Amino acid sequence: MLLASALTGGGEVDSELDGPAISEVELLAPTDGLVSLRDCIGFLQHVRNTRRSRGVIEPLPPMWSERPAFYFANPASVRAANADIAIPTGSTAFDFELEIGAVIGRGGSDLDAAQAADHIAGYVLYCDWSARDAQAEERVLQIGQGKGKDAAISLGPWALDAAEAAQYRVEDGFAFEVSVSVNGEVVHAGPFRGMDWSFEELVAYASVGSEIRAGDVIASGTLPLCCLLEHSASADFRGWLQPGDVVRLDGGPLGAITTTIQAPAVARAWRRTPAPAS
Repeated sequence: MLLASALTGGGEVDSELDGPAISEVELLAPTDGLVSLRDCIGFLQHVRNTRRSRGVIEPLPPMWSERPAFYFANPASVRAANADIAIPTGSTAFDFELEIGAVIGRGGSDLDAAQAADHIAGYVLYCDWSARDAQAEERVLQIGQGKGKDAAISLGPWALDAAEAAQYRVEDGFAFEVSVSVNGEVVHAGPFRGMDWSFEELVAYASVGSEIRAGDVIASGTLPLCCLLEHSASADFRGWLQPGDVVRLDGGPLGAITTTIQAPAVARAWRRTPAPAS
């Protein structure tokens, strides 16, 4: 087992050795040595659900099934598993997304899926915090994810190394239960199953014509129903995250992310001049 605070830049932590309990130490964000973050669309059902929440009922275009889309996330936004997270300035539709990330242990390029398995050092619980209003506005620009995904990423308190995780691995995910709750109210609970691509395929695809490096994290994408957006069209939607909300993502053997949501910072003018009139 690796502590997430040492996951990309430090050494192993032997859970059998005497020492302080994790609750007695301060976990830091594992940013030292973190090279890049790729967040994939590993669950197409998540995409279908989010489209329906926006009133889009047409089937997914065939290209979605041709390759696992991903975007590059911001390594500077990584936070510890118990760190508070502030709502991004200007956002009124802040959300969480429960995922699992594969941690790359050694570099490579143009790998096939079998080779990619040997490049995965372990797995970590991953929360992609999302400003859904900014995300919707940026969709019009057709240039990919931007400020809607720029505020924060939480990584779990530890990672299971690949050998430890092997007992849970199945072709379409992991054979254990996960859950997410807000203020003790369960949003969704269920097995981490149903991936359209395996972790090995996600890693192999990321390496095509490029390079993965030790310290990279390649995330699965959101487990269906493990974000607020997928529930936002229902009559009993609880609403978006607010200051003071306590969000808990339980990853079973991957530990838990527990976060208190904070108020946004004071807005500052980023333009030199007002926007031109349309």
